[in-house]
Amino acid sequence: MSNTIVIDPVTRIEGHSKITIHLDDHGEVVDAQFHVTQFRGFERIAQGRPIHEMPSIMARICGICPVSHLIASSKACDQILAVEPPPTGADLRRVMNLAQIVQSNALSFFHDEGSACQRLRAARCCITTRSTTTASSSGRTC
Repeated sequence: MSNTIVIDPVTRIEGHSKITIHLDDHGEVVDAQFHVTQFRGFERIAQGRPIHEMPSIMARICGICPVSHLIASSKACDQILAVEPPPTGADLRRVMNLAQIVQSNALSFFHDEGSACQRLRAARCCITTRSTTTASSSGRTC
């Protein structure tokens, strides 16, 4: 008895997609598909363009992680041209990717979770105020 697992929608990505996984009678994966269910037109934009423009075009796919798309496109161009980047170039790509991770986490923490940080500061302020003998002597208010 084969089984199919469908994950729809896939979250934590820019755009809409789903994943379909087909299992055999023993629960082993026979086939898996990633379905992009939203047309954005980047494939059409890329047709007929020079290969050296692809990384900068593909970086615009996502406003959250442009460096990942730029690096992936650069690696695809390397494979098409059958070239290997020099070690310094490969290291630079890794540094760029790690820098994007730091930037993304900082954005998530300070922007998306900004209100949570403000609530935490306010809660700390209230705890400090209550632990002093009087609120007026602490100089803090909630």
